Amino acid sequence: MKRNFDDLYKAFEDRFRGSRELVKDRLRIYLPLLGQVPRQDDKPSLAIDLGCGRGEWLEILAEAGLEAVGVDLNAGMAREGTDNGLKIELQDALEYLGGRPDNSVAVVSAFHMVEHVPTDYLIGLLDECHRVLTDDGLLILETPNPENISVGTHTFHLDPTHKSPLPPDLLEFLVGQAGFAETAILRLNGTPMIEAGPIERSVHLMFEVARDYACLARIHAKQEPDSLAAFIHTASQPAPADTARIKEWLRSADDEIVGISEGVKSTMSSNADQLRQLADNLAAQSEMMRTGNIALQDTMASLARQLEQLVLKDAAIEEKDAEIARLSENVTTLEKQVQQLASLKDAFQSSTSWRLTSPIRSIKTKTAWFAQGMSASLKFKPESRLWRMTRRGAILLAGSILAHPFLAHHARQLLRRFPGIDVRVRAILSPKRISLPTPIMSDFSTSTRHASHIYLRLKAAVARNQKAAD
Repeated sequence: MKRNFDDLYKAFEDRFRGSRELVKDRLRIYLPLLGQVPRQDDKPSLAIDLGCGRGEWLEILAEAGLEAVGVDLNAGMAREGTDNGLKIELQDALEYLGGRPDNSVAVVSAFHMVEHVPTDYLIGLLDECHRVLTDDGLLILETPNPENISVGTHTFHLDPTHKSPLPPDLLEFLVGQAGFAETAILRLNGTPMIEAGPIERSVHLMFEVARDYACLARIHAKQEPDSLAAFIHTASQPAPADTARIKEWLRSADDEIVGISEGVKSTMSSNADQLRQLADNLAAQSEMMRTGNIALQDTMASLARQLEQLVLKDAAIEEKDAEIARLSENVTTLEKQVQQLASLKDAFQSSTSWRLTSPIRSIKTKTAWFAQGMSASLKFKPESRLWRMTRRGAILLAGSILAHPFLAHHARQLLRRFPGIDVRVRAILSPKRISLPTPIMSDFSTSTRHASHIYLRLKAAVARNQKAAD
């Protein structure tokens, strides 16, 4: 059996429009308007839903206390409603309204139906709606909103039975031309507006908000708070095609982008300056490090040389220490020997033989002294007594001669003729002192008492001789 799209339409609705529960939840937005619909005293007011489909809206109308009648040409769609006890007429919508008397219907609605019919058919349908509605009756025409870019460019065309999109202004114009005094556009079934940046808000408004809209109309307008405008003010979503708002947001985005750009430029300029300064600092630090490295290398080389010298000095000091240690050992040995000799000397001088030979040593010493004096006198040495007596007489004679200029002059003339005599006279008259040779031991602190006594006697004798010579 050959099938057409009408046979698939229920499955299409189930997949792309949503479940019955979801659709009913969306339709409850109209309940405040249903509450304003006047009721008859003797029977429920009549409400007709054109293109009723599965009958979700019929259930809401019945729950609101209205007599709900659905009209649809698709038997497959209507079957689900009739199975649920709903009243659905399988008839063309325009023909069905044509069979109704004037001013006999309280509510006429069509949800996602007007986009399926040609424009001329729609105009005739609106005229019939105006005719059958009571003076205070309500017209609801819901359809996809082509203001939403996603709907106008994509989802509207998913249904091949759609004729053409109906912009809100066009449908409202046609409704007004049918004689309805009060009209309003309710935008709905989209994602609520978000708190975000201007560009993201603009994109969200154009693609996500108000995916559907409904043209609401009454033959006679009502005053606040029952007016359609009051209901729209509280229930409607923003218009996706609100270009003024979008431009304002984008302008603020431009200003923000310009501000950010200027800030980025300023930051980049500042960062560039900082980078240049950092590069200069790094270059300066690098040069300082290079110079410091050279100085460090020189210092290390100098320290190496000093260390080498210290090592050499340390080696020399070690050698000196070793030499000192050896000398210290030698001194210790010599001190021990001196102490031994001193002990032997003291023992020898304390012996009987030393005391018995004392007169002999005295005679020997005096004989040696006399012999030395006689030898010095015979040789006319400066340290002899004859030399000192001769010098004293010569000094007195020279003083007497020098006191007379005449004698002094002739004495000098005479001495020049005999240079040898002149030299000897000058040697006698010179103030030369007798000096004893430096003693072998200059420090007698460690000598024996006898040696110290001899040294002191000798020193006194030298002093007396010098005084006598003067």
